[in-house]
Amino acid sequence: MSEKQPRKILTIDPNSPSPRPAHRVRARHAATAVPMSFRVFARRAIAASASIGVGAAAYPLVSAPFPLALSESPASPREKLVVLGSGWGAVALLKNIDPTLYDVSVVSPRNFFLNTPLLPGVTVGTVEARSLIEPVRRLLPGKPGDATFFEAAAIAVDPKARTVKCRDESEITASNPEFTVPYDKLVVAVGAPPNTFGTPGVYENAKFLKEVDDAIDIRRKLADLFETASLPGVPEDEQRRMLSVLVVGGGPTGVEFAAELHDFLREDMPKLYPTLKDKLSITVVQSADHILNTYDERISKYAEEKFARDGIKILTNRRVTNVAAADASVMCKKTKKVEKLPFGVCVWSTGLGTAPLIKSIMATANQPRRRAVSVDKYLQVRGVEPRGSAYAVGDCADVKSKAAAGGELLDRADELFRQADVDKNGTVDKDELMTILKVLEKSYPQIKTLTKGDADGMLHDILSKFDEDGNGSLDRKEFKRAMAEADSRLASHPATAQVANQQGEYLARELNAQARAKRNGVQEPTPNKPFEYVHLGSFATLGGEQAVLDTSGSPLPGDFVSQGIGTMVLWYGVYFSNCVSWRNKFLVLGDWFKKGVWGRDSSRV
Repeated sequence: MSEKQPRKILTIDPNSPSPRPAHRVRARHAATAVPMSFRVFARRAIAASASIGVGAAAYPLVSAPFPLALSESPASPREKLVVLGSGWGAVALLKNIDPTLYDVSVVSPRNFFLNTPLLPGVTVGTVEARSLIEPVRRLLPGKPGDATFFEAAAIAVDPKARTVKCRDESEITASNPEFTVPYDKLVVAVGAPPNTFGTPGVYENAKFLKEVDDAIDIRRKLADLFETASLPGVPEDEQRRMLSVLVVGGGPTGVEFAAELHDFLREDMPKLYPTLKDKLSITVVQSADHILNTYDERISKYAEEKFARDGIKILTNRRVTNVAAADASVMCKKTKKVEKLPFGVCVWSTGLGTAPLIKSIMATANQPRRRAVSVDKYLQVRGVEPRGSAYAVGDCADVKSKAAAGGELLDRADELFRQADVDKNGTVDKDELMTILKVLEKSYPQIKTLTKGDADGMLHDILSKFDEDGNGSLDRKEFKRAMAEADSRLASHPATAQVANQQGEYLARELNAQARAKRNGVQEPTPNKPFEYVHLGSFATLGGEQAVLDTSGSPLPGDFVSQGIGTMVLWYGVYFSNCVSWRNKFLVLGDWFKKGVWGRDSSRV
């Protein structure tokens, strides 16, 4: 047996000449007396890591659904898809559209997406504004260059030329701020502005809670009021006026803002403003009988009881008639008595109005003046030709509820008239009208708006209203007018992020399917199925780590409402998951953590 040979050790003389670069020599010198086997292992490990890295980088190219680099035939020209807006509906579409099928352009006056359900928390420092926004350019589909973004406002649509006229409305504009964007397919998702119902003084003296700038503005105003009221020498009555917060509107936004403000009063104000902790007051003015009146009655009752315990004053059946600089005129709808409510800040959250672009689209499409543009069950804008070239989603779209799944009344007017005209004399008399209305009530609850109360008297009113020639019956034209009246009262889907998100996802799937059908030789592909909203429940926070959940009308098991801390935990989970990016998720989670440990941020910025 031979003697075992000693293992060789490689040494480097730093004074000897070497063809290697100086930095390589130093690295080698540092590795003096390292066993050869370890160096070999290290080299192989580095090589393997590099191979894995290259493989990981190449994997998306070979595993992509549409690997253009590996395509044996040139890709078909992409249709031009223009998306107007950067809200929930637009972003849901962008996240699901296939960039290999469409040349996507996004036009919006703001270059970010806003997580609106968490916006009330910005007003008191529960979350930061930066945590709720995500740049639109990060959300564009495909690789860089596959889609484009223009920060501008869409001001007009020309369906015949298939162009959108846009204008740069930022503080810095070029010599020619207007330009046009051509499209093959257009998706309108511009949202809706706040609705003031023509109330004087709202724009001048009230604050809205619709955009991130609104929340920041409210936050600054509240901080200014708190700091001014805490100065020495300020009379107590003036302090109480400055710290009176008036919330107009008892819907989810108004209720959640009031709850966030009360939490600030209860948890943070005693530490930050100890002399003011008993002087802040919150009043909610609601025109309906209850706050959260679109929710289950049990939830409305629970919320009102919770607010009463917290000292939040609720005034129902009230309408604000005027907003001055320091007070608002509020009229009781029953007694018509008007009282003035002083405030330091007034937050207006009463509903949605109509954007100027939507008004112009409705005029172009010869649609009747409504709050939103009318679309069919495939989200196609009615009256715009050719069909399938223009769509609308979100708050700017009037999408009818499930009750109209079989077609809207106006669309079916001719069919219904033939069905109602039993004697085939070309008119529908009182008895025939009563018969058809009773049949329609089963499928179209809005018909009850024409037959409520005393049936005979109501039918007389219908005939009087729509019987233009006064012959005691309705001809085809007059019958259509009656159906249009009932159709206008058909309940639309609620203007929520949940609805807009589902609409955007649905439309992306349908547009993808249509583009693929065209590539397969189908000349005029039709939509696969109509849009159907799936209600997954409605949340609302009430403060004090309390939340409510209404699952009425949802496919979730049972028909129940939930409230309490457990529901609040579920609320946190749902809204965390709804953040559009992991960046947003971590930022929001961090804000919630900071709030729990150090309290809310009371600074102005």
